[in-house]
Amino acid sequence: MKLQIMERLRAAEAAGNWVARSACWTGEAGSLVGTALRGEDLDAWEDDFGLPKWLAVAIDHVLIAAPSIEDGVRRGIEIMAALPVGVDLQRAASRIVLDFLDGKQFGAAAVVTDARLRQVIHEVAALHQQRLKGDAVAPAQWRQARRNTTAFAETTGLTEYDAEVALCVEAAAWDPATSRTLVTDTFHRWAMAMMAAMKARNEWKGPDRDRMQALLSQVYGEAKAEAGDSGARIDVFAELRRRHPDEWSILKSHIDLDHAQTRERTIESWLELGNILESAVREPCEGAPPLIPRAHLFANPARAGIAISPDGQWLAWLSNASGVMNIWAAPAHAPGDARQLTFDRHRGLQGFSWTYVPGLLLYSQDRDGDENWRLFGVDASNGIARELSPSAPGVRTSIQGISRVRRDEALVTINQRDPRYPDLYLLDLKSGALTLLEQNPGFSGYMADEEFSVRLAGRSMPDGGSELLCRNADGEWEEWISLSPDDARNSGPTHFSADGKTLYFRDSRGCDKAALTAINIESGHLTVLATDAKADIGDVLSDRVDYRPLAYGVLYDRYRLHVIDESIRADIDYLDAQDIGEWHRGSRTEDDMFWVINASSDIRPNAAYLYDRSNRALTKLLDLRPELAGAPLARMQSAVIPARDGLELVSYVTLPVGQEEGELQSRCPLPLVLIVHGGPWARDSFGYNTMHQWLANRGYAVMSVNFRGSTGFGKSFAVAADGEWGRKMDEDLEDAVQWAIDRGLADPARLAIFGGSYGGYAVLSALTRYPERYACGIDVVGPSNLETLLASIPPYWEAARAAQYRAIGNPETEAGRALLHDRSPLHRAASVRSPLLIAQGANDPRVKQAEAEQMVAALKRNDIPVTYALYSDEGHGFIREANRMSFNALCESFLARHLGGREEPWSPEDFPGTSLKIVEDDERRAA
Repeated sequence: MKLQIMERLRAAEAAGNWVARSACWTGEAGSLVGTALRGEDLDAWEDDFGLPKWLAVAIDHVLIAAPSIEDGVRRGIEIMAALPVGVDLQRAASRIVLDFLDGKQFGAAAVVTDARLRQVIHEVAALHQQRLKGDAVAPAQWRQARRNTTAFAETTGLTEYDAEVALCVEAAAWDPATSRTLVTDTFHRWAMAMMAAMKARNEWKGPDRDRMQALLSQVYGEAKAEAGDSGARIDVFAELRRRHPDEWSILKSHIDLDHAQTRERTIESWLELGNILESAVREPCEGAPPLIPRAHLFANPARAGIAISPDGQWLAWLSNASGVMNIWAAPAHAPGDARQLTFDRHRGLQGFSWTYVPGLLLYSQDRDGDENWRLFGVDASNGIARELSPSAPGVRTSIQGISRVRRDEALVTINQRDPRYPDLYLLDLKSGALTLLEQNPGFSGYMADEEFSVRLAGRSMPDGGSELLCRNADGEWEEWISLSPDDARNSGPTHFSADGKTLYFRDSRGCDKAALTAINIESGHLTVLATDAKADIGDVLSDRVDYRPLAYGVLYDRYRLHVIDESIRADIDYLDAQDIGEWHRGSRTEDDMFWVINASSDIRPNAAYLYDRSNRALTKLLDLRPELAGAPLARMQSAVIPARDGLELVSYVTLPVGQEEGELQSRCPLPLVLIVHGGPWARDSFGYNTMHQWLANRGYAVMSVNFRGSTGFGKSFAVAADGEWGRKMDEDLEDAVQWAIDRGLADPARLAIFGGSYGGYAVLSALTRYPERYACGIDVVGPSNLETLLASIPPYWEAARAAQYRAIGNPETEAGRALLHDRSPLHRAASVRSPLLIAQGANDPRVKQAEAEQMVAALKRNDIPVTYALYSDEGHGFIREANRMSFNALCESFLARHLGGREEPWSPEDFPGTSLKIVEDDERRAA
């Protein structure tokens, strides 16, 4: 890979460790190539680095032709550095040859006087131009061009210049795909032609030349007569100097001038070769889109998360100030009269929700990513804020629900009594008083109706299944619905009807994909409302009055909204016709007359609109990323990739702008970054994706794969991941990457894997299980040891412990412990062969800091370079703007170093306030 070559070259340059040997004409190592390949055969240049042999020979020629080895090394490294990601180097060879033959600045044809020779030049140039257009050139065409050129070169009476040009054209009449010496042979003959042209221009002519020739003949005759029959060698120039010192001075001045001009011309030729090489490999990127600033992609947006209050009187949103997001609000009729409601100066807020108390919002904050959420309320009318939950360290408070019936109250869960099982409380939103409703004996959660009557409880079973409980006549909890471990993956209640008589339920019992059903609470009668053959039923649009489902969404490869009740069809048809992309309903007013609509597409970041249902009018409220308007965003394409065992892997691919050639086709194999989602009980989807846009803009193909275990594809797809961490889940990713290689999308020598949480684990697993596959990897808050991961999960995950054991491995059994040990990348750290960047939040409650540090220590013990970035004020991901921006800059440099993509320059001073600490640094970074 180019960057690996450059690391070796720069290290050798710093050490002055060069082999001054001829170029690699026959595969023998020498100079730059010998240093890069460390003595291996030249075939490795293609096999290991994916670069054509002609480039190896040409770069070596730059070194050999240079005025000094130091100059040649420097220029060779510059040319390597100029190689853009994804360049078609066979096309570059044709561009170089065209420059030598017919270029405006360097072309030999410019000073050719013979019309027949010009015709031969144009014939060969036309073949290279044909290749540049992407058209095939038959081998017979190259052979015929060589025959024509050879025939002309054998013509008698040619000037020295025309003869050298003819040999240059003959050298150029080869297919770049088959000739390793095309460029250097053409250059050599071109340089000789330029030298001949210079000699013709500077030839000593006139009486002085004739007199000097006569004098040299005279001196030679005199010296030969004096030598007699001795056979002594006669040095006519030495004799001229002895006999006629003044004439010798004249001749020497002319010879010195000729030598100086020759040296000057040689250096000019060397410089021109270097410039032509660099120009040719840079040319494809001249039309590449401009770099999108990282700040436009990852900095806090100016405004985000807008929502309308239930009474329709207020709009609220998050707004950025000095790198921190806070809540602002304004009267709905006068959005310009906004006021700031919160004034956090450190971590900022990530969201909020309206209540039915006029003007009252709720929001949560943790402490530097510890996920122990504290609940606050703030009044939009006066900006008065107060804490509504216990503030003791380690306590986690969550909103369970609000109600239009009990408007001044909310249901909240608090785990102060038992960190594992939160109790259910009634919160008085005006006074802040808390009333215990349910002391949790070990349930996974509760479900209440609109009257805040606690109707159902959930319980996890030891086998990974679950039960839904209801109260009997005596008020005791008893089993009502039982879900097997398989069904528990994608089944469960969504909400009650307004009258509390019906429970709406996603249900996969008796089928694979979760259906939307309605269960009569009293009789238990179940009615199927909607099903889909390929995916689980997703989000539901419900009626504002009785909460019956009106429409539902399904996401297989692309999101689709389906109507159940005709009362909503006109709204859906209107919004579908507005050309705003894929849309989702956000907040709405209590009378259901105004909806906030969030819409985006793969090439348009999210925008928020206010939809007036009564007037069928849509008004834009904000663009999340207005600075990206007109930016060169790349389209996303979906693909269904077969896994080796036949499972369908719904995946998404984004190619750099200008690199597409039809559906799921690229102009040439590109470096690819595989992004692995976290969870793993989550999924990737089609639409605007900041990571895809960022990396595609830097020159990479980007791919996201819904491997087995991803949600939304039915229970059999989810269950197929049980016990397959580090095995079949890895193999799904491997199969997808191989698919991209086979289609010509990905360069097998330039692959990276990048993931967070479970995705970080997948990075570590891939680099240890397939050590030769990836050029580098980036692990963000990923577990390295499944044994220590399960031993240290946060207490509030206790209800999900059995399900995690079933999916990952049970540490309470001997077989489970053996499985966990076998699938832990930590124990295979010595297998890592690729550069690795590990990033971690010090306060992560899910994947503890020790998971990163034990992996780093294992790599160091095995003398494997690793870069380790630690953020002292972050948890499971990076929230603070300065931290997020510094991390993405670090990743961009890392990928550029090891894959060769484009990079926006940066320095640590660009991110004031970041807590980034580089604990370990890959030694090769400085090379």
